[in-house]
Amino acid sequence: MRRIFLDTEFTQFRDGRLLSLGLVADDGHEFYVEIADPARHAEASEFCKDVVIRQFGLATGAAVRDDAAAGARLAAWLAAFEPPIAIAYDYKLDWRFFEGALRAAGQWQALASTLRAEDVAGIAAPGTPGEAAQNAVFEASSSPCRHHALVDARALRAAWLASGVRG
Repeated sequence: MRRIFLDTEFTQFRDGRLLSLGLVADDGHEFYVEIADPARHAEASEFCKDVVIRQFGLATGAAVRDDAAAGARLAAWLAAFEPPIAIAYDYKLDWRFFEGALRAAGQWQALASTLRAEDVAGIAAPGTPGEAAQNAVFEASSSPCRHHALVDARALRAAWLASGVRG
């Protein structure tokens, strides 16, 4: 089964909205989009404004206008993979925003049967090889850096690979 590692950034925890979405396949193929909506950015927490949104624009061609555009690009990228596909994430809201983007694009029904949500929270627990691998990715990434959805998805993939977990 193909495994793809997911991370999202969003405006805030309560009633948040998607800001960016990054995925890295087990073979290293990558996908990244960011919502280029000043009104949405204004809704973001101070942390998101200071850390997340500040990193926007670093990935050429990543800007989209809304969730539907993000979901359409995402669906096209996922179509390149043979199903079934496990979407691995370490925070439940990541899956919610991933599904929401596909729904906004009208693509969820077409893809839902090929996707499996896989919560891998704890793969980078303190003192584990996963934590060391994840931290190595963060240390090697200066621009963009941690709390950029693509960098965080890379770190999650590294943690998975270092953990030795398979399945």
